Amino acid sequence: MSLEKTLRSLLGDDKVSTSYLERTAYSHDLAPIPRNIMWLFNNLPDIVVRLRTLEDVVAVLRLANKFKVAVTPRGSATWGYGGAVPTVGGILLDLRGLNKIVSFDEDQGLLTVQCGVVWKDIIDFLQKTSWDLPVYPSSAPSSTVGAFAATGGFGYGSLEHGSLVENIVSITIILPTGEKTVVGPDSGWVTLKQLLGSEGTLCVFGELTLKLAPKMPSTASFLAYFGRLGNAVEVANDLACRTRPFSLILRAFGFVRGQERKGLFGLEDAESGAIIYGYYTGMPGEVNESLNTFDEMTVDKGGVVRPREEADFEWNERFYPLRIKKLGPTVLTSDVVVPSNRLSEMIQYVWQLAHDASMDVEIETIWTSQDEVLFFPLFLSDERRTLKYLSHSAITKKLIDRAIAMGGRSYGYGLWNSFHFTASEPSRRKEFIKMKELLDPNGILNRGKTLTARTRLGLPLPKVLYAGFMETLWLLGRWF
Repeated sequence: MSLEKTLRSLLGDDKVSTSYLERTAYSHDLAPIPRNIMWLFNNLPDIVVRLRTLEDVVAVLRLANKFKVAVTPRGSATWGYGGAVPTVGGILLDLRGLNKIVSFDEDQGLLTVQCGVVWKDIIDFLQKTSWDLPVYPSSAPSSTVGAFAATGGFGYGSLEHGSLVENIVSITIILPTGEKTVVGPDSGWVTLKQLLGSEGTLCVFGELTLKLAPKMPSTASFLAYFGRLGNAVEVANDLACRTRPFSLILRAFGFVRGQERKGLFGLEDAESGAIIYGYYTGMPGEVNESLNTFDEMTVDKGGVVRPREEADFEWNERFYPLRIKKLGPTVLTSDVVVPSNRLSEMIQYVWQLAHDASMDVEIETIWTSQDEVLFFPLFLSDERRTLKYLSHSAITKKLIDRAIAMGGRSYGYGLWNSFHFTASEPSRRKEFIKMKELLDPNGILNRGKTLTARTRLGLPLPKVLYAGFMETLWLLGRWF
């Protein structure tokens, strides 16, 4: 019996599709990739399965091991690194149907959810309770719990509560062999830290039990404008250490092309100001003291504290960093983690890149600890101009190279950033290889990702070829 017929027999016809139209919808993620790059990979799945239970996942993975067919797990595909896109066809595992809240222990503050639950749905669910989420992603309106766990787990709330791995009690996982098991803090053979951030290559997250944060009696948002980037960064870094907000964000703007049209030149002209905003939670006295500290530091550095209603509006808009896409049509980005004391330098470097490529850029920065920030600049490009867009895409490589040189790393690898894993996190990559060999002996799960960019021919794309190609495109970009 063929793979398709076996899947239909196991799952039912309504959960299995080989429609070309449906398969095409699953052949890309948030980032558009030109056809003359994607031909290297077979990004069109052979079969799409839409699952509703963990037993369905178990059945598919057992069958895939029997046939030695690649399986690509997928949530909402809001990540732009190709992590949810096939490279060699195979089975596409749509996990969005696993979207139930399994249990809620209100006394202990524990919430168990399936991997396909959207973060915003959890936020809404907790509104009438005495608990809050300790951490969630900027893409909360659409991204799923399992995908966020698979891609790193840093986001809003990390400054106060740490990453997602620090706020998980246990995870029910399905291994590539089809074995279902529970992993917690005391699991001896594998740790939660090894699995979180594994980008769908070591296991499928089935159910996750989250440790919630008590809802505090006092909350307040804050917002300030600064005419100079350096002052905004200095105040933000001091705030992270002295008051430790629930979340702290800096946004800076560099509308280079618009300024050049006005006859303005030079990198300093890209510095059109910066804002910092965020959210405090705590006891009333603590929150008021933090706000007073914020006001004093802002005024001391020449900033302007904005009214509370403006701060509330900015905080409520935090889930829409891609709104700059309205000026697009296409946004290019690459999330990196950099030391907070190198942030000003990193922003200046990004503005220089934007200036050299005649691109507009908006910069979002989230403090994930007192010492590190999650940095994601949003460059405006146009995928319809294929050669120009390809030259612009070299920016992602340059960003990661510079972050590594600063002592930072790439925030995830997927397909397009896999070349950077060795330089970015050499020790973790060695450990990752061992875990992959142990948990996925047939190499079926998310094949050709994270550790290597494997083409449709089964051969890895050489790093030197990739690097040279990107640099050549960048140099030629000015002529396109």
